[in-house]
Amino acid sequence: MKFLALICVVLFTTFTASAQKKVIDSLYKDLSYKKTDTDKAITLYNLSYYYINFKPDSAMFLAKEAYDLSKKRKFLRGESWALSNMANAFHALHNYPKAIEYYIEQLKIEEKRGIPENIGSTYLSMALVYNSEKDVKKALGYAFRADSIAKANKLPELALFAKLNIGDIYEKANQLSSAMVYTHNAYELSLLQKNDQITGVALNNLGNIYLKQVDYLKAYDYYKKSIPYLKGTEDFNNLAECYVGIAKVFKAQSKPDSAIFYAKQAYKLANDNEFFAKAVDASALLSRVYKSQFNIDSAFAYQEVMLKLTDSIDNKERAKEVQSITIAEELRQKEIIEAKAKEAEDRRQKLQLLAIGIMIPIFFLVSVFLSRRKVSKRVIEFSGIISLLMLFEYLTLFIHPFVAEKSHHSPFIEIVVFVIIAALLTPTHHKVEHWLINKLSKIREHHLQMRQKEIDELEKDE
Repeated sequence: MKFLALICVVLFTTFTASAQKKVIDSLYKDLSYKKTDTDKAITLYNLSYYYINFKPDSAMFLAKEAYDLSKKRKFLRGESWALSNMANAFHALHNYPKAIEYYIEQLKIEEKRGIPENIGSTYLSMALVYNSEKDVKKALGYAFRADSIAKANKLPELALFAKLNIGDIYEKANQLSSAMVYTHNAYELSLLQKNDQITGVALNNLGNIYLKQVDYLKAYDYYKKSIPYLKGTEDFNNLAECYVGIAKVFKAQSKPDSAIFYAKQAYKLANDNEFFAKAVDASALLSRVYKSQFNIDSAFAYQEVMLKLTDSIDNKERAKEVQSITIAEELRQKEIIEAKAKEAEDRRQKLQLLAIGIMIPIFFLVSVFLSRRKVSKRVIEFSGIISLLMLFEYLTLFIHPFVAEKSHHSPFIEIVVFVIIAALLTPTHHKVEHWLINKLSKIREHHLQMRQKEIDELEKDE
């Protein structure tokens, strides 16, 4: 499932720069060959998907292009995917209100589509945003909704992610007994589903919980068990967190050499992969351990590293805030332009309908005018038929937007409605056509008779 895969990518994995570049280059090449708007929208979505973690601004604009194309073609699945990526981009930029706004729009589409797994994964995404915002109550509310959908519809993958996220939310809120229950459930489900990535994350999370409970033996045991899984799935973010956890266990057990070894492992891994928050944790721990050993030079060196990284993170966060505001404003301006273009198009269509509406009675008047002139009977009949056809087609054209809106653009419902309308209008059309032609013919005959009478009278007078 694409949504669940995206949650997985955002939370747990990091692609190498070279791998990302290859995938992105390949997608751009594919995009140039796509012919239909739907295919282009899917490719743009995939591009946005790979940009999320390291270029959220690019991800945002690519997703917006995919959304516009999908909306143009009434491609609901594409609209939903694009909205998901736009929300993820704002989440990455820490603009949580905007992220929630786009997730709600996605949720509306998924409720129309009625696919439980998609609705559940959207709830999970919203839970992640609220968790980032430290709103535990709302985060748990949406995560539990996802879990309920998973149970009701027997969706094992959704259940796995829901339980893992519920456990993580409880752990971050220091509600450790609840965190333990849900994280254990996630771990057991991951084994059943043979999902090594989630197995590694769940084991690492259990290590974090036991560390907070000051049960160092169990914490160490779970951390060690998670390492092969995290290495195997190249989840270096959680692996760095795992190494920091092991270092904290050794520090608490007064084993400074082992603590330093794992803290350095964590720092190198985090620094190499640009997980700066994890690098700050590792450098701060190293500084404390060296300080406890009275190794002032090393303690000071790592403290300096920690301060520089903290400043760097703060600067990046401020840059993200500015970037988020800029992107939001650019999107707003684009929406204003699109709204004006749509308004102009609607006005143009209304004027066309008005023009057609004016033309129909003119055609009727022309038919009546021709019937009073010495014109072939077939010409009069043809003009009358054209007038009627225009009237009935105009009625169909006029009610089409209303039918499309009420049927949510469902082709099946639309065709059923228009077949019923046609079934009602066709007999009426034939009756009116017969009556009109008959009437025009009588008018023509009457005027021909009157004309002939005038001619006869003139001849008699002469």
